[in-house]
Amino acid sequence: MRKILLAILGAAGLLFALAAPASAAQPYIIGGGDATETYSFMVSLDNGCGGSLVSPQWIVTAHHCGDASQGRIGSTDINSGGEVGQIDDVTTDPGTDLTMMHLSQPVQAAPVSLAQDNPAAGTSARLLGWGCVSWPDCQTPSTLQQIDLTVLDSAECADGGGGAGDVCISGDQAHSACHGDSGGPAVIGSSGKWTLVGETHGPGDNGGECATSTLYTGIAQYLTWINQQIGS
Repeated sequence: MRKILLAILGAAGLLFALAAPASAAQPYIIGGGDATETYSFMVSLDNGCGGSLVSPQWIVTAHHCGDASQGRIGSTDINSGGEVGQIDDVTTDPGTDLTMMHLSQPVQAAPVSLAQDNPAAGTSARLLGWGCVSWPDCQTPSTLQQIDLTVLDSAECADGGGGAGDVCISGDQAHSACHGDSGGPAVIGSSGKWTLVGETHGPGDNGGECATSTLYTGIAQYLTWINQQIGS
């Protein structure tokens, strides 16, 4: 998957790539629809990845997304609206796919709440992103896409490299995250009360690309580290 995503984004910028460079491609959402609300915390990074605003000056995304110079925050349109923040620092929790990007100035958008624990299997989770809406004939949208899928037992994504602290989300050929969604959020809750449970990491199996379950880096297991960066 990682190699495939890299090839797709080339010099430009996986949901299913692991530790890929800044030019790596990211997964998109297949089988979803246009966002039904404006997610104040949703970030479109200029390297082709997604991210989540977790404080006025910090974004959570994927390490395999590499660096970015700016992010558009709180808009459903990838090209306009919201706030554009400049990124002046990037820090990664060693040995993980979890990266935080620091904004040079605070933004006004409301951050997303952070999960204290992983959601139980069977919980409905919402995936967000601007990734491919079809595969293998990839078409990318300008409007933010969303899809509601189901949390699986974390062991279901073990083949994709997931551990007990990560979040595994269901998927199939008609409903899945895909290239272009990397770094973006999996959230639970309801309108105006969303909680970030995962960051898009890659496919849930060892041979898939899109149209498969999706592995999300579990936020709860890194909560202490995330809060340390926010408070630093």
